[in-house]
Amino acid sequence: MGEKASSYTILWASQTGNAEWIAKNIHSEAKERGYVGECFGMDAYEKAQLDKIRVLIAVTSNTGDGDPPDHSLKFWRFMRRNKEAGYFNNCQVAILGLGDTNYSNFNNTAKRLEKKLKSLGATVFYEKGLADDAEGLENVVDPWIEKLWDALPKVLEKKSEGNGANGDVDNLANKVEAVKIEESPTNTNPYSGEERAKNVPPEAQKYLNLENSLIEPTTNPYSGEERAKNIPPEAQKYLNLENSLIEPTTNPYSGEERAKNVPPEAQKYLNLENSLVKNKEKEHLGHALTLDFSGLQSGMQLSGMPRIPAASAKLVRLEKTRSLNEAPTTQCVVTPTPITEAAVSRVQCLTTHDAVKRTLHVELDIGDGLEYEPGDAFGVVAPNDESLVEAVLERLVPSTAEGYQTLYNVEGESLPTHLQNSKSVSLADLLRYVVDLTTPPRKALLRLLAEYTTEVEEKTKLIYICSKQGVSQFNSVREQVPTLLDILKTFPSCNPPVERLLDALPPHMPRYYSIASSPLKYPGKIHFAFNIIDYKNLYDVPRKGVATPWLDQLTGFVAARSSKNPTILDVAAKSIKVPIFRKENANAFTLPSDTKHPLILIGPGTGIAPFIGFLQHRQQQLKIRKSMGGVGTHPSRDIKKEFGDIWVYYGFRERAKDYLFEQELEEFVKDGTITQLRLAVSRESNKVYVQDLMRQDLDKLYDLIINQDCSTYVCGDAKGMAKGVNDVLVEMLVQHHQLDAVAANKLLIEWMGSRKYLRDLWA
Repeated sequence: MGEKASSYTILWASQTGNAEWIAKNIHSEAKERGYVGECFGMDAYEKAQLDKIRVLIAVTSNTGDGDPPDHSLKFWRFMRRNKEAGYFNNCQVAILGLGDTNYSNFNNTAKRLEKKLKSLGATVFYEKGLADDAEGLENVVDPWIEKLWDALPKVLEKKSEGNGANGDVDNLANKVEAVKIEESPTNTNPYSGEERAKNVPPEAQKYLNLENSLIEPTTNPYSGEERAKNIPPEAQKYLNLENSLIEPTTNPYSGEERAKNVPPEAQKYLNLENSLVKNKEKEHLGHALTLDFSGLQSGMQLSGMPRIPAASAKLVRLEKTRSLNEAPTTQCVVTPTPITEAAVSRVQCLTTHDAVKRTLHVELDIGDGLEYEPGDAFGVVAPNDESLVEAVLERLVPSTAEGYQTLYNVEGESLPTHLQNSKSVSLADLLRYVVDLTTPPRKALLRLLAEYTTEVEEKTKLIYICSKQGVSQFNSVREQVPTLLDILKTFPSCNPPVERLLDALPPHMPRYYSIASSPLKYPGKIHFAFNIIDYKNLYDVPRKGVATPWLDQLTGFVAARSSKNPTILDVAAKSIKVPIFRKENANAFTLPSDTKHPLILIGPGTGIAPFIGFLQHRQQQLKIRKSMGGVGTHPSRDIKKEFGDIWVYYGFRERAKDYLFEQELEEFVKDGTITQLRLAVSRESNKVYVQDLMRQDLDKLYDLIINQDCSTYVCGDAKGMAKGVNDVLVEMLVQHHQLDAVAANKLLIEWMGSRKYLRDLWA
């Protein structure tokens, strides 16, 4: 193919917005470098005219256990049907995959795409990049894109010299290749008396407080301030006497002190919309990050910074305004299927107050509006925490009216998907539902924030964090899982316009949950179970999830269970609504239609939830079949033969605290729905995990899987449990099927493709 192509096409498939953002930035820079081309989401492949593409750059993420993103399901259906060997004969391709090594099918979509394109005749002109979110996508993405500009001229001609000065794209106005630190960002003189006083060597400390010493102590032990710190216990009782001349260290009647001691019965009034009573939690929102800038030295060269995101989103102010009393709306949210407002009908807490995690089980009334099968999932459109939204707005906009009442349209060419419904919205709407305020930042966001930081030292530090030299501090930022407010608090002179933040903040994603019920048992309802995400990071700073604390608050903080059977709270009369939508089940994590098919269900913790739906469905199917009667002399026995064995491996920490769905599981065992229930208890006398129990049952598992063609389902943690289960299955094949470990793993991958081995995992 000697002649170079005249244009390129970029296709992206994104689940969380990263692949779309990266693809559009590649497209933007390619145009600035003088190339001509177009950029499409994969599901818009018909517009792209695939059969005419000469140079294809594909950027794709993964969802679940290496499955294609929702934005590419239509594209993949087309690709699977396409058997034309020479369809891409004239096409040169380069692929960038975004994955996560916590999943064993790491970057499976990118690998499958390259294999399929090659089978249809395409040629790879630049080796694929496989980025790992567990280590930081930038570690692979940034160098892959940089080297793409060396590979692209071999297959693609330039139409112009680009927009850089004298054609030099490295001098583009918004691209910073290197920054020289002219002076120490600390702005302190290490030889000043003040600085030297901070670093008195230990052997000299004893001379500081000598009587009549000429060396001044760092503190005056006779000052009122110091003496107040050391009031003897016997004198404390005289501090708060009425008309005392000794001033108490705190005034118990001050607003500050009274705010610390709001009685429990008044707490519920603190979070009322527009309440004048201050919530003490709001006062402590935003935590400065713990960072080490000792590596930032005067005179050093900083390099490898990302480009400042191009200004694409425009806030167009409208004449109309919104009342402060008007309820927030989800009309600006982009979802793959329509949003339904589902009423909460019941809620219960499945764990005790002293369990490690708080787990809720919620029932939603969906009426006839949403059909599903056991194993399906649905999305919840949960807002960012309202206190966080309020605090960010207080920091960035001049008035309440500006943040909550003024309405805008978000406009611009090639708007990212998540901004395309943002019409007649307030800034609060955008921060609630459209942009993510809690995900660790991209380097490009930090680079943008540096542009709007006025204090030189802070600006330098931000640039350092997103440079090649500051990679350790960028990793430290990621580890601390900061909110946008935390970053703004760390760099107080940073004051970016909300409009520019729309260009750099990732999309606010819906949260997906597996359905834990059967439509046969609960028509018009769906059940789901979830842990409340509430923890502290490595620096003991509190962090919490988005959807689960919101759902907990929305449903009234139902009391923890105190007995084997949790108390069910009927909340139907309260008219609590949750915005939800149906998620297409791309990985076929559903029951086989043939009831004779045996099943192995493996689900520790809340991973058991979808299997409760499976078991309810099989239980109801059996009841329906029995109600129809039999024709033989032993109808009950004959009917039972029409239902395959079900083995369940379920793990939890302590039987008395977090044995979820205990009553239901015991009922399934009693009526024969479950053939064998194996319980792994990890925090009692012996630490036992589901993979340990499976290892004890290798002979029986081999018979079920190989001889009876059983389907194996795994739901839960990708990092630990799923890897352990996979290792046990490899052992089984090595011991009983005479395969080596490599061949055994290959067979498991084949089973995933044929839906014999299905996994629904999260990191």
